[in-house]
Amino acid sequence: MEKMNVSDQPSPVVMKATSKLSSRGQVVIPAEIRKTLGLTEGDDLTFIVNQDGEIKVEVTKKYRLSQLIGILKTNQPFRPVEEIRNEVYRTMGAKELKDGEEN
Repeated sequence: MEKMNVSDQPSPVVMKATSKLSSRGQVVIPAEIRKTLGLTEGDDLTFIVNQDGEIKVEVTKKYRLSQLIGILKTNQPFRPVEEIRNEVYRTMGAKELKDGEEN
C-alpha cells in the first residue's frame, strides 16, 4: 500500500469543497476532491488533528494484484502465462501417467 498526501503531488491544486456530516458521522468526499487525489473504493483515509485543530488526511491506496505485476525485479526473462500453464499441464500429466503405472 502506498501513502499519498496532496503535498506529495508535483504541483498541488488548492481546492475548497463543502460536505455535510450525516447523523451517523459519515462524510461524502466531494467528487472533485476524490478525482484530484485519485481516491477509489477501498482506499484508507487517516485523519490527523494537530494542536491548532487543523486536520490532515493521508490516503493509503489499495491496489489489485494485477496492478502490481512487474514491480519486482527479476533476472529471469518474461514468460507468457500460456507457456507456464502448458508446462504445468505437461508436468501434471507426466505425474499422473507415472502414478498410474505404479498401481
